[in-house]
Amino acid sequence: MYDTLGKAALRFATAYLRRRYRRQIRIGGALVAVAVGIAAYLASRNVPEG
Repeated sequence: MYDTLGKAALRFATAYLRRRYRRQIRIGGALVAVAVGIAAYLASRNVPEG
C-alpha cells in the first residue's frame, strides 16, 4: 500500500515540476547543448603545439 502511494506521489511531483518549470528546463537544456557543442568544437580542432 505505501509503495503504491509513494510511486503515485513521485509521479505527481515530477509532473507538477515539469509543468511549473517548463521554460527553465528548456533554457537549461539549450544551454547544456550549446556547452557540449562548444566543448566538442574545442576538442576537435587541430591547434599546433608549441
